[in-house]
Amino acid sequence: MQGSALYKTLKITSHAVLLLGVAAICYAATIAIMYWSGIGV
Repeated sequence: MQGSALYKTLKITSHAVLLLGVAAICYAATIAIMYWSGIGV
């Protein structure tokens, strides 16, 4: 029973971390596109 609860907690945490990572990538891509001329590439 204890292992099942731990597995569920880790699964929820991993999904939250994955979603935050995807959100960070989208945010970084948006900022990079918006300020592309100022970056100097």
